[in-house]
Amino acid sequence: MAEINAELVKQLRQMTGAGIMDCKKALKETNGDLEAAAEYLRKAGIAKAAKKLSREAKEGRIEAALSSDRKQGAMVLLATETDFVAKNELFVKTAKKLAEIALKNKINSAEELLSAKMNESTVEEELKILISKIGENIKPAKVAYLEASENGIIHYYIHPGNRIGVMVEITSDDPSSLEKPETIELANELAMQIAFSKPLAITEDEIPKETLEKEREIYLEQAKQSGKPEKAIQKIVEGKLRKFIEQQTLLNQEYIREAKTKVIDIINRYGEKVGAKLGIKRFVWFEVGG
Repeated sequence: MAEINAELVKQLRQMTGAGIMDCKKALKETNGDLEAAAEYLRKAGIAKAAKKLSREAKEGRIEAALSSDRKQGAMVLLATETDFVAKNELFVKTAKKLAEIALKNKINSAEELLSAKMNESTVEEELKILISKIGENIKPAKVAYLEASENGIIHYYIHPGNRIGVMVEITSDDPSSLEKPETIELANELAMQIAFSKPLAITEDEIPKETLEKEREIYLEQAKQSGKPEKAIQKIVEGKLRKFIEQQTLLNQEYIREAKTKVIDIINRYGEKVGAKLGIKRFVWFEVGG
């Protein structure tokens, strides 16, 4: 049997990230063959990880990546069981890497991401090895990829703590204005607005009719219980519904930095600065545990 010395163990640890005792065992089982030992650990890790895959993963971290021309962006919510693990250096590094993989491969779902190539295997296999090292279930809970049109750019904002993330597509009727600092600033302001207020949609037309009907029914029942006359009830219901729409549509919301000013007014203000008509086409909102 080959001598299992400290240097050999160190090399295997550098190759796999596994613990000292696991490396020693793998080297003994494979007669000191580094490559075979690495494969042994990979298989052992996958076996251990399988036991943890059914556990709930309600904590995690959000990371995002952006192409140099701002035309493409990807955002990933990597979930785990505890906040402690979500702050682990290896977990953070993995979350960042997955965002880059999603961007490079234009991946828009957790299922696609799991089958993507990572190192010499797949994301799914690499995560199982990470699970065996850390001891908790780890999985991509949400993945989004956006690609802007010729008249747009992608921007993301991740709130401190990496528990809330927003990705937006900003548009302009003058493509030359898209790279101006003011346009990037607006993109960040809108992403922060969404992170803070979590609107259902950008405009009223985008709110599902079923959602509005459900709200109307709730307000109607509340008004009826107040004992007020029918004429007053209808006004109350319509008033509450209008308030709901204002709060849940981005363009009609009150700007978080300026009371009594709507978001649409802020967009127009920035448009005047760059000499173009700016707008927001779509957004993606992620929250850990949400």
